[in-house]
Amino acid sequence: IIANLLSGKGFTGKKLKELENFLLKNKLTYRVLAISKPTPISLLPPDGETKIKKGVICLGGDGTVSETIGFIAKRKISLPIFIIPTGTANFLANSIGISSRNGFKGLLKGRIKEFDLGLYHDSEKEDYFLMGVGLGFEHKFLEMAKQYQKKFLGKLSYYLPAIRELFRLRSVDYQLSVEGKPLNFRSPMVTVLNLKPKITRLFPLFLEKDICPDDGWLDLIYVDHKNYLIDFLAVLFFHLFGSLDFGLVRRIKVKNVKIDSPAGAGLQLDGEIKGKIPFEISIEKGKIKGGEYHKKTIS
Repeated sequence: IIANLLSGKGFTGKKLKELENFLLKNKLTYRVLAISKPTPISLLPPDGETKIKKGVICLGGDGTVSETIGFIAKRKISLPIFIIPTGTANFLANSIGISSRNGFKGLLKGRIKEFDLGLYHDSEKEDYFLMGVGLGFEHKFLEMAKQYQKKFLGKLSYYLPAIRELFRLRSVDYQLSVEGKPLNFRSPMVTVLNLKPKITRLFPLFLEKDICPDDGWLDLIYVDHKNYLIDFLAVLFFHLFGSLDFGLVRRIKVKNVKIDSPAGAGLQLDGEIKGKIPFEISIEKGKIKGGEYHKKTIS
């Protein structure tokens, strides 16, 4: 069990106690790595993979889940991850249908589901992602959200910066290599997705039907710059109505893409501000495993 006690305003500690009681009641053995101060999960014992026998239970927010997925993938541990979301936004968990209100019975008799996993690398590092990569608007509002008091504002700490950044859209030039073919454009927003991002039932991308987490493809999505008004409407429609964007948003299915920009744009990886331009991403089919609660709820 990896439990980030710093996430969720104390909710993680409460959920961890409930989980331990459940495991003890069902006579299951376990070990707990409780994170009480900022510590990269990658600093777990180097032989950690030899001690993981059945799987990993992850309690935390998006950063904790993303790091845990990376830890499992880099060490080639072919065991399932059971996610218990206890963060502020829980984008990753929401995007695959997991709620903090779910119980623990899936640990005993849940099925295993495989997800594609994105591989990211730049000149300095290699990393994995489950949800996707974002630049421009997708990076700017998340970067600002990190400066807000999530403890007090909750999901408003994401909505408020998003609204503010909509009125400060700035387009930059991008040079891409898509499956080895050049693609150049100017855009206020670029994202490459493996999952359909979802914060709540209505926002964002809830009508985006073509993004599938186990089809072996990534979805490259961008706004082709025309003018500020068109950019504004395109970004707004995309996040509120998904594919109902009136043709203002471009979409391409890809397996490998390289992205560069002379503006040196920043980026976010699974909701975390990290990485650098230029970078390359690709998809690895069925790389990560999760235990499934029910037909519609997976972990």
